Amino acid sequence: MKKVKLFSIVMLVVLMAGLLAGCGQSKTIKVGFVAQMTGPDSYIGQAAKVALEDEVKAINDKGGIQGYKVELITYDSRSEIPDAVAAAKRLMEQDQVNAIIGPEWSGAAIPIAAMADTAKVPVIATTASNVKVTVDDNDKVHPYMFRTCFIDPYQGYALADFAYKELGKKKVAFITDVTSAYSVGIQNFFEDHFKELGGEVVAKEGYQANDTEFRAQISKVAESGADLLMVPTGTYRDIALISKQATALGLKIQYLGVDGWVADELLSMAGPELEGAYLSSGVSTESPEFQEFNAAFEKAHGQKASVYAYYALDALKMIEYGAGEAITKTGSPSPTAIRDAIENMKDVPVFTSKLTIEPDTHNPHNKPVIIMSIKDSKWNIEKTYEPES
Repeated sequence: MKKVKLFSIVMLVVLMAGLLAGCGQSKTIKVGFVAQMTGPDSYIGQAAKVALEDEVKAINDKGGIQGYKVELITYDSRSEIPDAVAAAKRLMEQDQVNAIIGPEWSGAAIPIAAMADTAKVPVIATTASNVKVTVDDNDKVHPYMFRTCFIDPYQGYALADFAYKELGKKKVAFITDVTSAYSVGIQNFFEDHFKELGGEVVAKEGYQANDTEFRAQISKVAESGADLLMVPTGTYRDIALISKQATALGLKIQYLGVDGWVADELLSMAGPELEGAYLSSGVSTESPEFQEFNAAFEKAHGQKASVYAYYALDALKMIEYGAGEAITKTGSPSPTAIRDAIENMKDVPVFTSKLTIEPDTHNPHNKPVIIMSIKDSKWNIEKTYEPES
């Protein structure tokens, strides 16, 4: 009898421990992060990961989100689409996260959008700007896919407008990564509006991801009579190599670029070659409102903050808001309740600005485009374009 009683007590203790553990788990909000931590674009994910870890700690130090602690789970996509997809699948199915931040590029975000809809887990892409990230081929919104950045059509439109009206350029040549949905999309939108304005496309040269030799394309650009070279690459190394090889060949031309150029490494690699170049971005590390954050970040971590860190923090703030609203309205930060709250965000403060999500596209509403220049191997903010309401 004593053995039976002892066994019963042991089982009761085990059962209570399990129940307590379950209660602890239920008070955790798991946030996944699919990031380029290694591979050719590792600079994109590294500062973002550190920034997210800092913010998660700050949230938890203040008691979490209505008593729920936040747990960040990061997987390295290695800058490869299959790895990014596998990481998202693991976060959804094995880790059972409440929401996911990332990926950073459209090629990976587009297949993940369909997965998110099936798993019913909200995903917030950061710098994935292709239209098809949040809207499918039938122009229907992906219910569980969102983004923090502007989309390619407006970036292409704004750059074409700037090039024709303010730079006075009439003949454009492209050197475009034909394997990138991001690069091809921006080229197409730029081309359409540039022609509408009266401009002429005199050369369209292509290359494939990870190419390092561009002399043949540069020679054709030189022969075309272009007064503007548009390079819509998502990787700073491409434009760095193009500009250095162009300089070696004696080509002097006005360069125009996109937010994929934005990396301080570009300035150290090809700043002099790109003197006077213009590019677009959704946010700039040079903006006065970020200087205090930048200084504290660099002091704490020995590395500079980046626009990719800013976008990741915007995504985390969206999830924090969504989880808070979900708990208030439903009593639980379930993925579906978080999704519903994010879809209906209006003028909610995030890291970079106030954010409103368009329910029919899941894009930020009226996200501005900043036109920047490179002068003395430094970023300079020239002006801001905003879409019409």
